[in-house]
Amino acid sequence: MFNRKYFGLIMGIWMILVLSLTMAIVVQVLTVGNVSFMPSVIMVAETFSINFIASLVIPANRLGDIFAKKIQAKENTFWFLAISNFIVCAIYVTIVSFAMTVINVGISPELIPSWLSIYPIVFTIGYFISLAVTPVAARVTEHLVA
Repeated sequence: MFNRKYFGLIMGIWMILVLSLTMAIVVQVLTVGNVSFMPSVIMVAETFSINFIASLVIPANRLGDIFAKKIQAKENTFWFLAISNFIVCAIYVTIVSFAMTVINVGISPELIPSWLSIYPIVFTIGYFISLAVTPVAARVTEHLVA
């Protein structure tokens, strides 16, 4: 269906979409206590856009793989996936959560405290979601580029 050279792009889109949905839900629960449809749609669109643009500029997947190799994790193992995803999440969750906090709080004295209050939770949930979704996204992408 798609050319194999687009594997990374397609895989990245799956991951960005899942993480965008996750962040939209988690941030709403943390900040207002419930999840509403239209704010969710808007937040998913915002987080997806920010994440996609960041992924075009920052080669986080490659950096994650390089780091995992540097500490001698074997490719295609859970340990390699865990280390690589940690680096990827550290980059993207930091960028997206900070940008979303700026959008919602603005540049004000509350910016850093607001961001720091949600960052550990969003990072932790995003990291474990990415660990769970990566193998599924890889299989789906394999079928699309076969």
